[in-house]
Amino acid sequence: MSQITSSTYLPETVSDQPETVTGRFRESLRSAWLVDLKFDLLFLVNLGWPLLVLWQWLGGLEIQSGISFWQVYFITTPHRWITPALLFLDRDRLQANKTKYILITVCLLTIPLAVKISTGALTCLLTIDYIWNAWHFAAQHHGIYSIYGRKTGGISPRRARIDKWLMRTFLLYVTLRIASWASWGSATPGWSLLDSLFATIPVGMMLREFWQLRAETVGRCLYFTSVMTLYLSMLGAVVARNPMLLLVLTTASALFHSIEYLAIVSWAVDRTGKSGQSTTELFKRLMPRWGIILAVFIVILGMGAWLMETHLMELWLTANLIMAFLHYAYDGLIWKSRRAVTA
Repeated sequence: MSQITSSTYLPETVSDQPETVTGRFRESLRSAWLVDLKFDLLFLVNLGWPLLVLWQWLGGLEIQSGISFWQVYFITTPHRWITPALLFLDRDRLQANKTKYILITVCLLTIPLAVKISTGALTCLLTIDYIWNAWHFAAQHHGIYSIYGRKTGGISPRRARIDKWLMRTFLLYVTLRIASWASWGSATPGWSLLDSLFATIPVGMMLREFWQLRAETVGRCLYFTSVMTLYLSMLGAVVARNPMLLLVLTTASALFHSIEYLAIVSWAVDRTGKSGQSTTELFKRLMPRWGIILAVFIVILGMGAWLMETHLMELWLTANLIMAFLHYAYDGLIWKSRRAVTA
């Protein structure tokens, strides 16, 4: 009787094991994303950027200029202007670093205006904007990669520090390399050696990501691969001296950066609402309708930016440049304080 019972129940026990393993795998895979599979792939990993590049390449300058119009007015501009709006909506975060925010605001309002009034030009400020923006791009991409890393765990503090400087150094190099090629050309001796040396950084890091790939690290791996492949492609366009390819890739890069910023802000707003963190009553009321509010904000600001640049170009360029500086400065403080709160 005992033999019959054992032989009867043994197949059920064995058959349960694959289901358990599959269930664990699915659970691990679900934990790989900050929001969910579709949201992360579309708005954080930005898997559509190669198709966007191909579309611009095949369509020529007409398609590229059309995409640039939507990118500049309805994606890039709103992503910059939303940072101060969020900061002043979430006054508790503002109060935590009140003195710093006041000093930053006063400096970044008065200095650009003083330069504009005294010189009548924005050349110096635009140079500062390019360099600061390059650092901002690198810091943001690394920041999102770090958020994925903290979510999945298993990364030592030493590796996190090394990854930070390797990733940021490569992203900065590509951005500054583009500027150098646009200004002086690629004939300067030594660039080919530097290009090859810096290209080993993303290749080595991507190989490590794939070597250590697990179900719960899929999101981090895909995000990192997407970012680094885009920047490697831009570096390749510079090496190949192909201005059209570089143009479509830099447009894709600007869209990538702005879309992921709006996405990570939406993720942070959702987390704040669910965690019950202290914030203003107005912000609490806006959180459940965040998707609609963001869409309205993008449309209104995009239309306003287009009208302003059409009729009041000098005023708009100055205001947008000031807002870009505020975006860079505020963003660094906001995400540093957010990491401190999370920790």
